[in-house]
Amino acid sequence: MWHTNSIFIFLLINLFAIESHATEIWNENFSAPNLGVWGDADGSTIHIDTSSAKNWFIKFDNCLFAAENDYVKTVSTSGGRFEALDCDGEAVWISEWISIRNYSTINCELVAKETGSGKNPASKYLKAFYQLNGNEEVQFETNGINEGNWGESVASQSQLNGDSLRIIVYLNSSYANDKVILDDIRVWSDQAEKIDENQLAKAGDILVNEVLFNPYPHGVDFVELFNNSKKSIRLDHLFLANRNDDHTLKQIVRLLDSPVLFPPHSYLVLSEDQNKILNFYPSDCDDCFIDIENMPAFNNDDGSVVLLADSALVIDEMHYNENMHHPLLIDEEGVSLERISLPESGLNPSNWTSASAESNFATPGFENSMASSENISEDMVELRPKTFSPNDDGYNDVLHINYKFSRADYMANLKIFNSTGQYICDLVKNEPAGSRGEWTWEGLQNDGSKSRIGLYILLLELYSSDGDVKQLKKVCTLADRLE
Repeated sequence: MWHTNSIFIFLLINLFAIESHATEIWNENFSAPNLGVWGDADGSTIHIDTSSAKNWFIKFDNCLFAAENDYVKTVSTSGGRFEALDCDGEAVWISEWISIRNYSTINCELVAKETGSGKNPASKYLKAFYQLNGNEEVQFETNGINEGNWGESVASQSQLNGDSLRIIVYLNSSYANDKVILDDIRVWSDQAEKIDENQLAKAGDILVNEVLFNPYPHGVDFVELFNNSKKSIRLDHLFLANRNDDHTLKQIVRLLDSPVLFPPHSYLVLSEDQNKILNFYPSDCDDCFIDIENMPAFNNDDGSVVLLADSALVIDEMHYNENMHHPLLIDEEGVSLERISLPESGLNPSNWTSASAESNFATPGFENSMASSENISEDMVELRPKTFSPNDDGYNDVLHINYKFSRADYMANLKIFNSTGQYICDLVKNEPAGSRGEWTWEGLQNDGSKSRIGLYILLLELYSSDGDVKQLKKVCTLADRLE
């Protein structure tokens, strides 16, 4: 029953999201205010902010901004629009290159408005052009030129075909009380999109790989996906959802509106604000994050994460609860659940466990700390270098303790003793280790004092919740320069 209901909900959402006789390709309604360029009361300072204008940019070299009310920027009026006011020259608004290769009979339009009494067509105008495939600019066929007092018009162009499209709009308003306004830019096709089937996900192509459902204060939930296929997969045909208690789907959210590809064997992190993730869990992969408005809510104790494709096809799914964390973990806040084995089902609770302490308890955008190591037949610990000298001379100052374990659910204790057997340091204490990782020792004892030159014994104890206990012993040498 829930599957039928899920399809109904999915189709209903898409019915209201897409116009019945057109396929929307691209739009800009300028909902974010104060993006652009404006002057200052001092008559010379220019303010520029286009930081979140990812789909367009502006040129303003021919403009003069001599006051606070001299600008070309977005404003919040009427739900958002782009305005030019007393800029004393021509500003150019330019869209990104829009991919249209999967469509035919492309149409585009924009709203051109003006206010005020200025009538000079040389200093008050909005002119709309387009470019196809990098060729020369072409004027819109309908209302491409708007000059003087035209009030409001819709500039439009129809029946375009090509691989890529760019829209260019020239604006000029050289009057202190006159505005030239650009709004509601749309690109659409009268025909359905031509989709490459090899770019659409099938069940098992993409896996839910990591979930943080109980974030730190001021943090956010995240879901990490892994492309387990050899295909580059369209993100605009994927949806994230969760389930009600009766297993019906709810809070279905499309990942992206634009046809961005998810490369094979790569990671993708979904959240409401990637910066609130990176505050706690650093990552080198900036391209691995996507911010999703109205991210599905994931309860702090139990819930579901469902990845869908078109027609509510379930690509992958996992159900979580707080008891799936490592039983010896004291506090689950800020600790993600990581998938242990990619081939094994995500619906198997035993295929999930807490991220390791060594990884800051989460690994968004890169390999899970708890990922199983099918090729490792025995536990390995390696010291690098075996002789180190923590004297801050920049050479072998730190002892690196690299490890690989045959199972991912070990808790670890690592104690250090001197050559007489005296215990001097708890380097690791009751921490989830994961299947691989690294610890470091800078030669300091528990009280913060520096250790003397000599031999030191590292005693590693591993234990799991099912009673598996192992001990591994390594010896290193702490040295120093001879004066």
